[in-house]
Order: sequence, then structure tokens, then C-alpha cells
Amino acid sequence: MNRRDFIKTSAASAVAYTMGHSSFSNASPAKTGNVFVILLRGGMDGLAAVQPIQDKTIFDIRRTCIVENTLPLDGHFGLHPVMRGFADQWKAGNASIVHATGFNYYGRSHFEGQNVMEGGGNAPYATNTGWLGRAMEVSNLSSLAITLPTPLICKSTAISESLYPSNFTKPMSDNEALLKGIWMGDEALSKHTKSTLKSYDRYNRNNSPEHLAREVAKQMSQVGGPKVGFVEYSGFDTHSGQGGEHGNHGRHLKKLDRIIDSFASYSKQVWDNSIVITVTEFGRTAKENGTKGTDHGAASAIFLAGGLIKSSKVITDWPGLNKNDLFEQRDLRQTIDARDVYGDVIHHTFDISKAKIKQTVFPGTEQKLNLDIWG
Repeated sequence: MNRRDFIKTSAASAVAYTMGHSSFSNASPAKTGNVFVILLRGGMDGLAAVQPIQDKTIFDIRRTCIVENTLPLDGHFGLHPVMRGFADQWKAGNASIVHATGFNYYGRSHFEGQNVMEGGGNAPYATNTGWLGRAMEVSNLSSLAITLPTPLICKSTAISESLYPSNFTKPMSDNEALLKGIWMGDEALSKHTKSTLKSYDRYNRNNSPEHLAREVAKQMSQVGGPKVGFVEYSGFDTHSGQGGEHGNHGRHLKKLDRIIDSFASYSKQVWDNSIVITVTEFGRTAKENGTKGTDHGAASAIFLAGGLIKSSKVITDWPGLNKNDLFEQRDLRQTIDARDVYGDVIHHTFDISKAKIKQTVFPGTEQKLNLDIWG
């Protein structure tokens, strides 16, 4: 199996994580919000998802990948029409977008790019922990992942346990004793043995990402439930036949919209204290290629939704799409560091100081960004 086949094959998989069995020190439960992360593997095309309708160059450099009937946002950008659920959140004032953003990675490798987006470092393989894991560690949140192994983005030096649902028709009789033994030394996780076993017994083999988002939302909505959730979805590596309103990329954006909508629908009890964020390794080339697709690029867009957001806006320092404005005359140029975006989210949801985020979660970043979307 070659590298591209691996990327395509992984598109069929999606896993969910429920984290944050609370044992707070630096942040109190009252001040800690809920974070739901959607990891989009393959390189989401921010120019298709959130099209710059007033930058007319887009219509010259894209023909089959152009999106004709975008949903209105702010007059400067239009939302892909399949994202109607997100559009509803936008109208309610509970959604925003950051455009022309990325991780300062320009190597165009999925594996390197995904390592950077999960690790949050300044270079590929610069760290063996993940930025979300480090943020949880600062807030003294232990984790439970419903998969094996725990992904890099969630790893830290804090205790993290993984529970992988089996395909056995009947649970093993000694599950409770086994789980008690594993979690015996963890004050936070040991309190959740019975609830975890209930979830195990009710395990549904439907592993569609929107179903997993629903399950994460349900667990977050429980009293004393997890504070962080995670779903990943692959398929955005649209080198050919990308399409505009329809086609491969639109199909994946529709799936993203369903994930967000599913989480929103089943997290109503905690929605006002929650935020949904997307993460992708890089964007796509500004100009479509000869096979009616786009190749690995630089900057992309970040979607944010949730009750913690009180102002819908597109946040960007737009670099332009003229050839001389593009990075290496081919890619949307990054003007906002994605790590500053996620740092501001963490600052407001986990009540961690910007100085601590700069020191521990995203070393080497400025952390001066204020998204100005909070209540």
C-alpha cells in the first residue's frame, strides 16, 4: 500500500474520544467549558469551504472547483451550500470562521503535516505529546479514549487510558474487575468504572463520525461528564474530481456539517458552555490542477461553533489570490497562526492564562490573538 492509498483507506475510519474526567486544580469546573475537536485529515480546501466571493481571482483560477451558489456570511465570503447546519449556527450568532490560517508547515506531506497539527510544534516530530493533551494536563484533566492507540493530539505526560470496544457478542464476565485493576491508581478515572461499563454494554457498532459525535455529546451532557471530545474524519485529499457544489470535496464537507449538527443536537444541556473546532494539516492549491482537483497547499480555514461563541464573524487578514500574493505563487498564504487560534480557544474554555499556553501548550507562539467572539 502506497502513501496515497493509505490516506484514501483511512477515510473509512472515524473514532471518538471522551475525555476530561474531572480532577481540577488550575481550572474550576464552573470555569471550564467543553471542547469538541473534529480532526479533518487529508487537507481541507478552505477556499472551497469558505469561498472569497469578492476576490474575483478565484473565478479565474478555478473552473470545475468553483462553488457557484454559496450561502451568505459577511458579504466578503460565502459558505459552501452543503453546510446548512453550520449556517443555522451562524445565523444564531454561535459560529465563526478563521481564514488564511495554518501551522507554518510547508512540506506538503500528509504525515509530517498531521504530526505538526497534532503535536502543535514548530516542526514535524519535534514533540511526542499533543497540544490538546498538554492543555488537559495544565488543567489537570485525565482522559479516556474510546480507541487504541491514543492519538498524538491527546497525548501528554498525564495519565490517559484507552478502552477499545470489542466485537464479542457478550461482554467478558470479569470486565469490572479488570477495569478496576487498571484504574485503581487514578483518583479521577476510578470513579467512572460503572458508567464506563454501561457504555461498553451498550456499544453500537455504528462508527459513522456523526454517530460518534452524538455519543460524545451524550457523555458530555452527563453530570460530571467529560470536558473534551474528539472525532476524526478523513477524505479531503481531493487531487482529482474535487467538484464545486457537488463532488468529492462537497460530500466530505456535508459529512463535516452532519458531525457538527449531530453534536449540537445531542449536547443541548451543555451546548451553551461548549465550542466545536476543526483542525486540518494544510489547505489546497489556489488554482485547480489538470485533473479537476487541487494539490497539497498551505493555509486553510478553521470552523468554530458552539454556545460559547456570541458573535458570528469571519476572522482573517486576507492575503489575496493574485499570483504574487500566493505562497510560492501557488497557495493561499498563511496570515494567522492556527496555534494562536486554538490557544485563544483554550484560554477561554479551560481558563488557562495566555502566558501558560505560550509556555506549555504552544511553545514558540505569540499568543496575542483575541478572536473577539466570546460573550
